[in-house]
Amino acid sequence: MTMLAPAANQSLILFLLMAAGFAAGKAGVLKQETVRSLSRFLMDFTLPALILMSMQTPFSPELRDRAFRLLGVSAAVYGLSFPLAYAATALYRRADGPELGVHRFAMCFSNVAFMGFPVAEAVLGRESLFMVSIYNIPFQVLAFSVGAVIVSGGGRARLERAKPLLNPAILAALAGFCLFLFSVRIPDPLRSALELTGSMTTPLAMAIIGATLAGTGLGGMLGNPRLWATTAYRLVLHPLIVLGLARLAGLDGLELAVPVLIASMPVAANTTILANVYGGDAPTSGALVFVSTLLSLFSIPVIARLIA
Repeated sequence: MTMLAPAANQSLILFLLMAAGFAAGKAGVLKQETVRSLSRFLMDFTLPALILMSMQTPFSPELRDRAFRLLGVSAAVYGLSFPLAYAATALYRRADGPELGVHRFAMCFSNVAFMGFPVAEAVLGRESLFMVSIYNIPFQVLAFSVGAVIVSGGGRARLERAKPLLNPAILAALAGFCLFLFSVRIPDPLRSALELTGSMTTPLAMAIIGATLAGTGLGGMLGNPRLWATTAYRLVLHPLIVLGLARLAGLDGLELAVPVLIASMPVAANTTILANVYGGDAPTSGALVFVSTLLSLFSIPVIARLIA
């Protein structure tokens, strides 16, 4: 039972942070214009700082080899995720382009940065954080390039605005890995400043999601069967697929636990952030994050037990 409480506790914390943002949105403290500006601040400043500092780990040849193996596993999982997401959403015949984009993104990308790190630390121990950072590199490259295209719904003007390959999150992930490979440590006071900036990411992201939900009719969205189908895929089917493939590949230890645990995370908070920035279906994305985060209180402990 020791693995179950931390995972459920982390889900509850994030849900409460989201509730604070929802209350601020309803009270008019966080207006929708402010939410869009905060979304850009998060993407361009706090998230890159979090990514960069999570990879400040002492170098060793053994850790390097494990990192490259896990990087390959991550690339394979994401490579499989895209065709599966498009196949699954082919059944969503009543959804328009922006809504389809949000569902596809939600199926492909889980809440790694905002939830994966703290849950992995609680369930797998602090030594797992570096491996989560490595596993997260394809997420940063794909979510802010291919993912930005997907979540925009395919509109030409929106894609031109995205300029995804210039995203600071991608640059931070690549820079952080290079600093690890060459054993470069960021000196103080820059290190402390980056740590403080990165620490804002989780509460800010969840507040943004909550405030976005405050400006939408969430009650009406809960009647959308596509919302529940995507949530079930994200929380149950996807992690079970990853678990089965990992066991077939003979993975064990953290090389098995990290991919499966990350696959079991709820819909990425970046779904709403990107939808706000690139003109996607922000209300649906917020509802997906809300519902999947709430239900992950129950699903993550079960998945954690399977990899115990």
